Amino acid sequence: MSKYICGAVVDIGVERESQEDYVQYREFGDNLFCVVADGAGSQKGFSQPAVIVVSDILETLTEIYEENEELFLHNPEFFIKRAMLSANRVLGGFKMGNEERYYGYAASVTCCLFCQDGTFYMGHTGNTRLYILRNSMLTQMTRDQTKAAELLNDGKIDLETYHVHPDRLVITDGLGILLKPHIQTLHGKLKENDIVLMSSDGLHYAIQPDAMAAIILESKDCMEASKNLIDASKNIIKYPDNMSAMVIYREKEE
Repeated sequence: MSKYICGAVVDIGVERESQEDYVQYREFGDNLFCVVADGAGSQKGFSQPAVIVVSDILETLTEIYEENEELFLHNPEFFIKRAMLSANRVLGGFKMGNEERYYGYAASVTCCLFCQDGTFYMGHTGNTRLYILRNSMLTQMTRDQTKAAELLNDGKIDLETYHVHPDRLVITDGLGILLKPHIQTLHGKLKENDIVLMSSDGLHYAIQPDAMAAIILESKDCMEASKNLIDASKNIIKYPDNMSAMVIYREKEE
C-alpha cells in the first residue's frame, strides 16, 4: 500500500498585477489527480481562464469517476483527454459569447492522475510542465508547444538559446487557441523514491533543471520544496511572471 504526499505553491511574481496561474488536486479514492494551469488574456474582474479550465476538467472527471469508477480507472488517459477537450470547448464558449472581451483567453495545462500502484497518466498542452526526479536527475516528460520549441525541433536554435528565446513564451497550442488542440498523453510507472514536479513557466524558465533538482532534494518535504522553488524564482532570480510549483511524492505505507 502507498499514498501520495503533495505540496503546492502559487505566487503572483515580482511584476505582475494579476494572478493567471491556478493549481488544484483531488483524490479519486486512493488515487491523486493534480493539475497546473497557466492562463493568458484574462482581464481584471472577470473569470480567469486557468480557473475556468481547471474547474471544468475536475467537474468532468469527477462525474465520470462517480458514475463508473472501474471504467474511469481502466482508461484514465482517454478520460483526461476528453476532459481537457471539454474545457477547451467551454473556453471557446466564452469567446463566442463576447469575442471582444475574451478574445485572448487561453491556457497551458498539465494534469496527471497518480494511481495507488504507482502508475501515472498525464495529459498536457502548452508550456506548463511535468518532471520526474529520479536518481538526482530531473527529466522533463512534457513537450513544450511554443514557437521557440518549433525552432529548436527544426534545428534553427540550440537548447541554450531556447532557454532565453523570447518565443518560448508564445504558445502554439493550448486550450482556447485551436478548435481541437493537440493533447499530449503519456503513461508510465513511478519507481521507489521518485519525486514529481509540476510547474508553470514562471518557475521552469527561471531556474535550470539541475538547480530545481537540488532545491527539491535539499527540502524536508513536498510543501517546503514547492516554497523553496518559488522563493528561488521570485526572490533570487526575480523572474517577473506568475509562478507555480507542485511537488508530489509517493510514500510507501507499512
